[in-house]
Amino acid sequence: MNPDYATQAQLAWRDFDGLGHFYQFRPEYPPRIARQLRSMLGDSAGGHIIEVGAGTGHFTRSLAAVFGPSFTVLALEPNEDMRRHAETSTPTRMSITYADGVAERLPVENASAQLIAAASAAHRFDRPLFFQEVRRVLEKDGLLAFIQYQPYDKGGSFADRFLSIIETALPGYDRHWSSKPEGGYFEFDIVAELQAEAAVKDVQRDTFLFSEIFDWERFKQQALSFTTVQRAIGKKGNKVIVSELSELFDQHQSSDKRVEMPFEVEIITARRV
Repeated sequence: MNPDYATQAQLAWRDFDGLGHFYQFRPEYPPRIARQLRSMLGDSAGGHIIEVGAGTGHFTRSLAAVFGPSFTVLALEPNEDMRRHAETSTPTRMSITYADGVAERLPVENASAQLIAAASAAHRFDRPLFFQEVRRVLEKDGLLAFIQYQPYDKGGSFADRFLSIIETALPGYDRHWSSKPEGGYFEFDIVAELQAEAAVKDVQRDTFLFSEIFDWERFKQQALSFTTVQRAIGKKGNKVIVSELSELFDQHQSSDKRVEMPFEVEIITARRV
């Protein structure tokens, strides 16, 4: 691999600069996700977890809380702003080390990890290179997990109209697609990619729904944490997008001036052969 590859890969995360502040307003990952992964590791008494694309540590802290101190968590995040927010938001008692790093070059020894996880990050990976690293780093029967959640547009008009605001502002964007760092959007199928990988087996996909209650300020701030919303602002301007979000909120708020947003969680797992 090109020795400068890690530096080049970090450029893919530049559009997260300045978003660390907004991530504190995002929903936490429900603990049942980490509990499911812990259960899938069976009677393993401890070991090493690698989280790739850890962001501000939302899922990292959930992993550490559920797995406990017998498991160490190495959380790799190439964006300095996001990593700084993760470090300041994490209790020192948790067995977490945040480090600068990318999915395509994991800074650990061969067959040293029991679990490799990525939460809402895999669309930014060079996945063929990442899968090579998974083959190298994950121990036999170790677990690979991809987690993400998205507004659930079949759960009511609020989430549907929120996603429509983004689609309208961004020609060529579909709510089921992911953003590319260089611009543009694409659709990818992690399940199909894993099924094509000879080094993994037992691919499975699980989903469930949860909801969050937002007041206006928290809804606005969490909306601004989406890179697609930031791109929409780049197209139409901050004033226009925030005004559209405010109008949406006003039309759906309850008597206590809050709204409920449904989300769908997707958990995709596979095991190292």
